[in-house]
Parts: sequence; structure tokens; C-alpha cells
Amino acid sequence: VVHIQARTAGRRGPRASGAGWFYNDQGFIVTNAHVIEDADNIRVELHDGRVREAEVVGVDPYTDIALLKVDPSPGVIPLRRATGSPVLVGEQVFAFGSPFGIKFSMSRGIVSGLGRSEAASFVGMRGGYTNFIQTDAAINPGNSGGPLVNIDARVIGMNAAIANNVQWDGNGEPLQGQSAGIGFAIPLDTIESVVEQLMERAVVLRGFLGVSLGPDFGPDVARATGLAYDGAGAVLQAVPPGQPAAVAGLRTLDIVTAIDGHPVPNSDVLRSLISIRKPGEAVDVTVWRAGAVQTIPVRLGAAYNDPQRRLNYIPGSERMTLREIRARMANEAPAQAE
Repeated sequence: VVHIQARTAGRRGPRASGAGWFYNDQGFIVTNAHVIEDADNIRVELHDGRVREAEVVGVDPYTDIALLKVDPSPGVIPLRRATGSPVLVGEQVFAFGSPFGIKFSMSRGIVSGLGRSEAASFVGMRGGYTNFIQTDAAINPGNSGGPLVNIDARVIGMNAAIANNVQWDGNGEPLQGQSAGIGFAIPLDTIESVVEQLMERAVVLRGFLGVSLGPDFGPDVARATGLAYDGAGAVLQAVPPGQPAAVAGLRTLDIVTAIDGHPVPNSDVLRSLISIRKPGEAVDVTVWRAGAVQTIPVRLGAAYNDPQRRLNYIPGSERMTLREIRARMANEAPAQAE
């Protein structure tokens, strides 16, 4: 775990401070994008007091993930990750960071909930790729970017936001709040999907289903659509022809309830579960349709966010490898720039 200070030219003192953690032994550090936003200089302090200048390798504002790099040296100890291990409500967790600038602190709590999308607004996240872990471990300003680990000391997520009764100053800027026992962390599967691509200094590609989503299912939607479904899920408002969902047989007004067995309580969680998958990967989409539940396999395509925040589907990408997709994007880049 490391302490991070981000400075902006023309401002006195550190603009922001937070935490991060070594992803591997090559000096790559993961933190939140909002910790280093607009920073001109980033300094990283290791656990033994050594300070290093950090380079920004890449940032994905749509998931609030940033990747830094320092020169690898003795003392660079990557954290172990709980890749592929399920996170369970009620399991004990530990949050690390620098709350209120108190470096290398740890707090303890439990996983309070899964699939939370409410935290996106707290960090100004630009996209709907939200599937947060909720915890009651004390998370305060300065914990952002620090790891959330399980009882086996393996990373299951990254601290990102807290819910509090924050007050606002006259310039519309938030004043520092404090933990109210409701903290949120970005899940590890989202982190790994993004970081592996940022390490290649590449555009972040996301899995793409090819649907337009309506309001989250509830009594109002049930009355408006006439659907006699009484559970939670994401309603497919449109299924454009020729895209992965339509090709697989999904239909308008299908209600998606699970992806590969993972519950889909709302549209935000559906976006997150799809976006972390690799293009060309097959997923099982469980839907409610006309009173029956069925599972439909879908081979996902690829998409990327442009500077205008639009999600752009790459036609035919569901039948391509990642290398073929990136080669195609590289070939098309000059034409797009003209």
C-alpha cells in the first residue's frame, strides 16, 4: 500500500491525497482517477518512507480507475488478489488508506451489500459501469484508491467513495465529510479488466451486448408495459438488429435477471457485468420473457468510449480477437482524424 500526493501547478500544498497499491512487481500502482485528476505532479510514498515520482500510465474516468508507475526497486511488494473468488455479504474485510492524511491506516468491517450503483454520483463517475461493493469499514477522505482486502489479505476491491451528509462551499465544491458507515469499493473484476488494458497504454475496450435499457423494473414499469413480472431486473427497451444481442435472440421487453448466474438487480449492474468481459467472450444471459425464464448464450462484441462519452460499437468485433480489433482501430484512426 502507498500514500499518494497529487499537486497542481499554481496551487499551494497538495491538491489531493489518497492511497494506492502495487498491482505487480514492475512498479504499476492502482488508484482512483479522481485522486490524481488534473495533477501536474504525483508523488508516491512507500511504507518505509521512501518517496518516488510517479508517471500516469493511463486513466479510465468511466470506472474511476487510474494506473501509475514508479521505478521498481526493493520494497515494491505487490498485493495478492482474490481473482475469481466470490465476494459474500457478511464476510470480514479491511480497508487501507490515508484517512485525513493519516498514512497507512487500516479499518475493519464487513461487506454490507453488493451491486450498488449509488456511489457513482459521489465521485463524478462519467459512465454507468457501476457495481460497487458496500462496506461498513471506516472509509474517510484519503482512503480513496486504497485496497479493500478479505480476511486472507487478498484484494477484493478498491475504496472509492463514502455516503455522508457532506456540505458544499460557496464555489460549489464539496467540503470534507466523514464516514457514516456506508463506504463503496470498486470490485476487483472491474479493476483487472481495466488495468490490464491500461498497462498496454491502449484504449479501454469494453464488452458490448447491443441493447438499449429502459428504467429499472418496478411497479410503474410493470403497469406501463403490462409485464406480469414481480422481481428485479433490467428491461431491454430496444435490441438493434445485427448486434450481438439481436443475433443471439434477445428481444425488446425481455427482462435480464442474471449474467452467468450473477444477479442483475438494475441496469447499472448489467452494464458493469457486460463491460468487464472480453470481446468475443460468450456469456449466458438469463431473461424473463412472457412468463417463462430462459437462458440465452450471447457472444459479446467490443465497444469504446469516445471523448464525447459516447459508447461506440465496433461492428463484427464479436468474431475478432483483441489483436485484430486493435489493428482495425489503428488502421481507421487516420481516416477518423481527417
